[in-house]
Amino acid sequence: MVLKSPLSRFLSTLALACALSLSSARARAQEAGGFAPTPAAGGGFGSVGQWVLTLGVNSSEYFFLHKQSGGGWQIGLRPTADYFIAPSLSVGGVIGFSHASGGATDFDIGARAGFNLNITGPWGFWPTAGIFANTHSEMHATNTSARLGIFAPFLYHIVPHLFVGLGPSFNLGLTNGAGNQYGLDAILGGWF
Repeated sequence: MVLKSPLSRFLSTLALACALSLSSARARAQEAGGFAPTPAAGGGFGSVGQWVLTLGVNSSEYFFLHKQSGGGWQIGLRPTADYFIAPSLSVGGVIGFSHASGGATDFDIGARAGFNLNITGPWGFWPTAGIFANTHSEMHATNTSARLGIFAPFLYHIVPHLFVGLGPSFNLGLTNGAGNQYGLDAILGGWF
């Protein structure tokens, strides 16, 4: 018997849910007497002219406030904004700031591009890739680094104009000893 990790069980369940959704949509189309396109995920997410604002739980998009027991605090905000310049093709960026009570300060800026794939009903897939720079200052020393960031979340549109997502991420350090990171990250976003 092979035991699966919680991550592999989750990804297997997500793949199964997507496959069932696709087969259900095909069955409805056949019952309708032929091919009928499924409605776009989220009621049209990815249309030209849409703006998307997101916060997530990954290295390039988040809001946090941490207080350590018996220690200092840290606060940060790194929202992203994207714009669909063509059907399903987005460009966007991130600008961020974080500060710790010990004096460490980080500034982030980056640009990215993405492609939205409406799977069926409320499901979608929106991978993005971009270049991000970070400047870290602490005790009169400054360090700047750059990385290539890839994030490929599956989206679930809860209601029109609001979605959550989960997917793999990878960050490749490009300069100044920035290390590589990979993980499973979440996202929350809205579009108008």
